[in-house]
Amino acid sequence: DAFGLLKEELKSEDIQDQVNAARRVNTIALGMGEDRARGELIPFLRQRVDEYTDEILLAIAEAAGGLVKAIGGGEHAHMLIPLLEALAEKEETIVRQKAVESLVQVGKQMPASTLQSEMKELLKRLSGGDFFPSRISAAGLFATVYPSTPPAMRAPLRKLYEQLAKDEMPMVRSAAFAHMPALAAVVEREVLTAELSPLFNELSQDMQESVRELAVDNMEKMVSLLSPEEAARIFGSFFDNVQMEKCSSMRVNKAKHFVKLVSAMSPARPLRDQVPAYIHLLSTDSEVEVRNAAAANLGLFCAKLDSATVKSQILPVIKELAQPEEQPAAQGGANPNQQVRESIAENVCSLAAVIGREPAISELLPLVKLFFADEQDGTASIEIRRKVLRSVAPLVETLGAEACDMHLMPEVLKMADDTQWRVRLSVVETLPVYARHLGMDMFNARLKDIQARALSDSVAHIRERAILNLSELSKEFGDEWMKDAILPSVQEAAKGSGPASYLGRITSLQAVSALAATMPGGVLSEVLVPQICVPLARDRVVNVRIAAAEALIKCAEKLQGENPAFVKDCIRPILVDLGQDPDPDVKYLAEAGLA
Repeated sequence: DAFGLLKEELKSEDIQDQVNAARRVNTIALGMGEDRARGELIPFLRQRVDEYTDEILLAIAEAAGGLVKAIGGGEHAHMLIPLLEALAEKEETIVRQKAVESLVQVGKQMPASTLQSEMKELLKRLSGGDFFPSRISAAGLFATVYPSTPPAMRAPLRKLYEQLAKDEMPMVRSAAFAHMPALAAVVEREVLTAELSPLFNELSQDMQESVRELAVDNMEKMVSLLSPEEAARIFGSFFDNVQMEKCSSMRVNKAKHFVKLVSAMSPARPLRDQVPAYIHLLSTDSEVEVRNAAAANLGLFCAKLDSATVKSQILPVIKELAQPEEQPAAQGGANPNQQVRESIAENVCSLAAVIGREPAISELLPLVKLFFADEQDGTASIEIRRKVLRSVAPLVETLGAEACDMHLMPEVLKMADDTQWRVRLSVVETLPVYARHLGMDMFNARLKDIQARALSDSVAHIRERAILNLSELSKEFGDEWMKDAILPSVQEAAKGSGPASYLGRITSLQAVSALAATMPGGVLSEVLVPQICVPLARDRVVNVRIAAAEALIKCAEKLQGENPAFVKDCIRPILVDLGQDPDPDVKYLAEAGLA
C-alpha cells in the first residue's frame, strides 16, 4: 500500500528519505483515490505538521497546492485549508511563503461560494493571529479573496488589509506592502486611487528600510493600472524624492525602471523635464550600481527624447563620463568609473539613430574611437572594446556605407587582428551587421577576408561564430556569393594535414552542416558532399568522422525531397559504413541518420 509506505518513509531516520517521501504526496494521493486521499492522507499530514522538520514541511507545502485534482476537484479544495493554514503559521519563512503560494493556487480552483465561506474566514483568522507569522501569511491572500467578495462586503476586507499595512511589526508591514500590487490589480479603480495610494505613500516613507525598499518595485508594477495623470498625481512626489533616499536599493530600482516609470507619467510629466533626474542618477549618485543601471537605460531613454535635448543635455555628460580615469585603481581593486564607462560603451551607439548622421559623425564617433583606443591595463580595456563592437549596429545604420568606410572601418580592421581573441570574436560577431548595411562590394573589399580567416582561427569560439555567420551571410548576399567568396576557404580547410589541422577539417564539416539548409541542392551534391564530406568520413581522427556524420545527415535532410537518388546512392552508403565504425559515438550518429 503506497500510503503505508509513505508513513513508514516519513518515520525514516534519514532526512532525505523523509523529504523524498513528502515530495511524492501528489502521486500517492492519486493512487489512493479521491475518498481515501480526503479521508486519510490529508488528516494524516495535518496531524503531524508539528513533528516534521522545515525541509519536510516545505515539501508538503509545495505538494499541497497540486492536490486539488487528487481529492476530487474544486468542490473539495477547502479540505486542504487546515493543512495549509498550519503551514502558513510556521516561523520558517520559506515554509510560510510556499504555503501561501499553495493557498493561492488552491483558491483559484475553488467555487466563489467556497472562497467566501472558507478562504475568507481563513484570511480573517490569520489576520487576527497573535503571532506575526500568521499576519504575514494573511497579506498574501487578499488578492485571491477580494474578487469573489460581494461589493457591499469589500470595505471590511480592505480595512483588514489596512490594519496589516499599519501593523506594529515591520515584517507584517513589509508583507502587506509586497502584496499591494496584486491587490491593486483586482480592486476598483477608485479604491486604488483613494485608499491604496495613501497607504503606498505611508509605507514608502516607513522608518524601516526593509519596508520602504519595496516602494519603487511596487510603483513599477502598479503604474500601468493608472492613467498618466493619475500616476503622476499618486507617484510623482515619491518618484522625485527617491533621488535623496538613503536606501541605495531604491535608487538602483529607480535607475533600472526609470524609462518605464517616466513614460507612464508622460505627458502629465513631460519626459524632457526628467532629464536632470536621469543625469543625476547617471553621473552624480554615490553608488556605482545606480550609475550602471542608469547607463544601461541610456539608449532607451534617449530614444524617447528629441535630438536637441540629447545633444544639449545628455551628450556633454556622456563625454565627461567616457574619459578614462587619470589615476588607475589600486592594484587588485575594481575601478568604479570604469564599470560605468563599460555600460556607456555598450549603449552609446544607440544614440546615433536619435541625433542623426552628421551629429553622429561629429559627436559619437570620437567617443567610439576613444573606447576603441582604451589603453587601461587588464580586462577592462578588452571589455570596453568588445561592448562597443557588439552594439555598433545603430551607428553603422545611421552613418551609411561611405561614412562608415571612412570613419569606422579602419578601427574595425585594426581590431580584427587584435592579439586578444575576445576582441577578434566581437568583430566576427558583427560581420552580419556590416553585411546588412554596407552592401556586397564594400563587404568584399573590407571584410570578406576577416570572415574567411575566422574559419581557421586558432580559437574555437571564433571558428564557431564564423560558422554561425555563414547562413546569415548567405541570406544577405546569395548562394553565388557564398559559393565564390567563402566555399574556397572551406574546401581548403578540408584538405589540411598536420598535427593540429584536424580542427580545420572539423570546421569545414561544421560549415557544411550550417550551409546545408540554405545552399542549393546542386552545390551540396556536386561540391560539399563529394569534395568535403565523403573524403573526411574516412578520416583517421574520430572527431572528424563525427562531424562528417553530422554533416551528411544535414545534407540528406535537405536533399531527400529534391534529389532522393543522390541520398540513396551516395550519402546512405557512407552512413552505412560509418555505422560499422569502431567508435561508439560515430556509430550511434550514423545509425540515427539511417533510422
